Amino acid sequence: MAITNNPTQFGKVVDYSGDIKLIPNKWGLVNSLGLFRHDHGTQKTLLISRSKEAEHLMVDRNWDERNPSITGGHKDWITFPIPHYPVDDAILPQDIDGNVDMAALLASGGMNLETVATVRAGKMERLRRAHSVLLEMSRLQVLKDGTVFAPNKTVDINYYTEWGITRESVGLDLASTTVRPTVGIEEGIAYLQDNLQTGDIVDSFVAICSPEFFSALINNIFVQENYANFARGGYQDGVTIGRLTANAPLDARYRTFSHGGVTFIEVRGSVAGVPYVNAGEAYMFPTGTSNFETHFAPANRLTTVNKRALESYYFEYVNEKHDIVEIMSETNFINVLKRPDQVITLTQGS
Repeated sequence: MAITNNPTQFGKVVDYSGDIKLIPNKWGLVNSLGLFRHDHGTQKTLLISRSKEAEHLMVDRNWDERNPSITGGHKDWITFPIPHYPVDDAILPQDIDGNVDMAALLASGGMNLETVATVRAGKMERLRRAHSVLLEMSRLQVLKDGTVFAPNKTVDINYYTEWGITRESVGLDLASTTVRPTVGIEEGIAYLQDNLQTGDIVDSFVAICSPEFFSALINNIFVQENYANFARGGYQDGVTIGRLTANAPLDARYRTFSHGGVTFIEVRGSVAGVPYVNAGEAYMFPTGTSNFETHFAPANRLTTVNKRALESYYFEYVNEKHDIVEIMSETNFINVLKRPDQVITLTQGS
């Protein structure tokens, strides 16, 4: 164990056990699930086109009648500006002057002082963490209500409004002693399957849940009864496997529970007081589709315009007086919900 000066008694030393760092929990559920496909573009505007085919039922005709033609599909499109998320920092002389490098102190016991390199490393770590938190929060927001995260309204996009779709909401009434949760679950599955309209058959569904919703689900009287019946039978099936454990590729922070053909995943946490999932809600969608995309745009620099975008940018400048190092960072992206009717809200009430 290293020793250091006693800050309360000059000329005395104390053992130093290390720094206690309180870092907000980092929840990377959406990234772990691999829901969003990454696309690295070259422009600051994105166009999404849509082709919608109509159904045609042929009817019989007299032999001398001509057959009417079948009308073609309807095509439309929408364009979106890609939001710009900058965050900057700087290294000043006072960040270094007379400051002890506590990491070096703990490692070797020497009274080493801070350097530009050690201060830069700490600031870059915070910037990278901020970029990661933003990406996760903005993806969960598009699942939450179909909007693009832009608190300052530099862009104002709601995919449900853009496509003229109303968000479907299904209540499970998890406190009920007469209505089983599977009634609402099956209603949600039916809605998603009926509106898929890709020709695919989807049999895998996920619901991202608030802690309140998840707790109400696993404590529901019918769910408890079902679990007890299988436990007494000495075996489990897909209804109960992983009841309170995490499944790959998720780590052990995420409790999961499979019931009624849906995998429910508890998501705790918030950022700046905004919860990842609204209390009492869950967001349900089919997996294995190409519904979710993240499009990145390049930084607005001569060296980056019209070139394939990076997911994050970091620029560093030292002024002529050598009294400040500017660190400028940015990430530019838009999370796309191509089929907003493929995400619905489940509520724990009726």
